[in-house]
Amino acid sequence: MPGLFKALVMILVAGGACVAAFPPVAYSAEGAPLGAWRTTNGCFLVAFLLTEGGRAQAAYMTGEQDENAAWTWDGSMLKITSRSFDLDTFTGRLTSDHIEADYVWHDLDKDQLNRQACVFERFTPLGL
Repeated sequence: MPGLFKALVMILVAGGACVAAFPPVAYSAEGAPLGAWRTTNGCFLVAFLLTEGGRAQAAYMTGEQDENAAWTWDGSMLKITSRSFDLDTFTGRLTSDHIEADYVWHDLDKDQLNRQACVFERFTPLGL
């Protein structure tokens, strides 16, 4: 799976379209929004993939990736934490078919925290 996610990141960062025929990922019994999500409004967090067991993979606008991120879902709030970028915070709510999130990320070059209101849509990574 990491190789497929890496290919997805390169397509997203390059601005390409990712469309493929694939059945939508069903929600787990707890209602967690499992599957692949991409930004619709230029968020620094370009895309993320939520898998069973609280594991996540994240891709950033710079091309960096975190293949060991983690997520939690309390029934209404999604939180994603990065082991690679420990100052980043992601808190989102599922609204209809989108995730609206408050995302704080650490700009390593400027050593400052940035806050973004981000919107994500579900998508199917090419090749999955």
